[in-house]
Amino acid sequence: MEMINPIKKRMVKDFPQALVSCCQIIVDKKCANSRIFDIRGVSNIADYVILTTCTSEAHLRAIGDELYQTFKHRRGQLCRVDYQPLSGWLVFDAFDVILHAFTESMRQKYDLDSLFEKFNALNLNSILMLDVYEKNASFVI
Repeated sequence: MEMINPIKKRMVKDFPQALVSCCQIIVDKKCANSRIFDIRGVSNIADYVILTTCTSEAHLRAIGDELYQTFKHRRGQLCRVDYQPLSGWLVFDAFDVILHAFTESMRQKYDLDSLFEKFNALNLNSILMLDVYEKNASFVI
């Protein structure tokens, strides 16, 4: 007998692990107002752009540290964190994913949301649900 998982359709989407890892970190570190944009085929710089808001400079540093530790040391992936103290803006580049983390005032000032709003926005929860179900799926097709 064939058992089909009701969430199989979500699993069909192939989100790269780098995107899932970034999304998990911004949720774990309690970033706010996170938006993910699919820019595949439009830009040769990256496939996905993430915009998120941090509460303070310390929060920005914590995000940068966690991203670097996860990608460089745990995954062995080339990456770069660009952050100047008191700038209110951190950029993390993992090649196929670029994450911009801002303080609220800097996010409003630079308004990258307007730049990317014409691109397909992805749902953060859908990306993270994909990761959970891939690890815990028990179905036969």
